[in-house]
Amino acid sequence: MKTIAIVGGGSGGVSAANHLAYKLKGEIKEGKVKLLLIEGSTRHYYQPGFLEIVFDLMTPQSTYKNEKRVLADGVTLTQEYASRIDLENRTITTEKQKIPYDYLVIATGASYDYGAVPGLKEGTHNFYSLDSSVDLKSVLNHFKSGKIVVGISSMPYKCTPAPLEAVFLLNDYFARRGIRDKVEIEYMYPMPMAFPDKGISDIALRMFKEKGIKSNLGFQLKTVDNEKHELVDVNGKRSSFDLAIIVPPHRGNKLIDNSGFGDKMGWVPVDPLTLNIKGHENAYAIGDATNLQVSKAGSVADAEAIVVSDRIIQSISGGDSVSVYDGSGGALMITGIGSASMITSSYTQKPVFMPESYSFYWIKLIYNNLYWNMTAKPVLNGVVQ
Repeated sequence: MKTIAIVGGGSGGVSAANHLAYKLKGEIKEGKVKLLLIEGSTRHYYQPGFLEIVFDLMTPQSTYKNEKRVLADGVTLTQEYASRIDLENRTITTEKQKIPYDYLVIATGASYDYGAVPGLKEGTHNFYSLDSSVDLKSVLNHFKSGKIVVGISSMPYKCTPAPLEAVFLLNDYFARRGIRDKVEIEYMYPMPMAFPDKGISDIALRMFKEKGIKSNLGFQLKTVDNEKHELVDVNGKRSSFDLAIIVPPHRGNKLIDNSGFGDKMGWVPVDPLTLNIKGHENAYAIGDATNLQVSKAGSVADAEAIVVSDRIIQSISGGDSVSVYDGSGGALMITGIGSASMITSSYTQKPVFMPESYSFYWIKLIYNNLYWNMTAKPVLNGVVQ
């Protein structure tokens, strides 16, 4: 029997587990393959929905389901947190046992390092967790005037367009409340651009000018001075705020640090095409967990999950693993209440910003509800083999 172990139950982990379960249904039923998902959390979250909770585009309850409900038949859920992975001996240590594997997929995502910026956790808000989003929604409902700063503490971070979405939604949110003229919105970014791609940055800056949104580019956050209500950058520059919505610093999961094969930020070094962990043909990492210079987005994790799953299936079948990842990814980016765009990119294609429209906005809202049956547990995958 071959054991495939997937560690982490985020978007990519569940996608890989389900894809493997559908394609290896016969082998699993005959006892030739055992497919494990090792994940301590009882919930699977639709993370793009966290920002939308803030603006009443989704409810908190609609952004998660029980982990077991999104898994295909054939996936064995081991509801334990992994504490160490031994790549050389092919074992995973959890809080209760040691699990051997033949193939490994790491999908542990990113974690938030609030301690990297003194004062950040105490003095700012964000929309990068369910609780944080619910709290921010309450704060905004009571906000009547003053300066709001939407910023990024460091690179990389999940869903590159999300902070831009936040400022555009804030603009329309306060306009609908009739107090836009009483609220100053500032966008703070650690690069000298508003987005990692200059073309999209130029588009965003033009939209800022049209909407009266200010920008503070090249601001590399060092500390938050909560007594003075100021953000302080590495050069001592200060930016005042009445409400600061700051994307927290991201780093790899502590499991990767404990296992000793991550880089200094805890990201897993992988081959950009095969997604193999460097030096280990039977082990892969996908999604936010990797060190790849691609967007840390759900679409990327899902695309990588399919590639890795196919490579494992090809190996189990006795053939060469030939599937490769092309760097593709995409995101529906909200540009206001009632409008959105689509951004796509790959290793060979620079990011493309499609003209904003109501159609993209409509697709975005529809997908929020269809995610569970289109991506997390795609119903057609169980029919079409």
